[in-house]
Amino acid sequence: MIEVKVVDGLKLVSGRIEGDLTKEIARRYFEEVGKLAYQNGLNRVFTDLREANLKADEHDMSELSQELAQLGLASSYKRAVVVREDVRGYKQWENHCLSAGFKKMRLFVDDEAALEWLAG
Repeated sequence: MIEVKVVDGLKLVSGRIEGDLTKEIARRYFEEVGKLAYQNGLNRVFTDLREANLKADEHDMSELSQELAQLGLASSYKRAVVVREDVRGYKQWENHCLSAGFKKMRLFVDDEAALEWLAG
């Protein structure tokens, strides 16, 4: 399940993925985020993956990180990603994004800390 919405009070796009997180699902998620961010002139994204089961492999993550700009995500977007305690697979995703030029992305296990970082 994918949910993406604008949070006007915080001036950001908030999204959540539950269930299996495959490359295809991630691609659809990023398209929705990019569209909403562009339509609303926003450049901060909060993503909650605590209920997601990462099913993308290293190759999928590498390819997808190269496609983010085509999907509507600007490299200038500040992106906070909240995950469960086991961050290993998501750390690989973060590294692929950083290598692809998306320098303003961070992983968090605490949603309050993520929102604070986005606000800063």
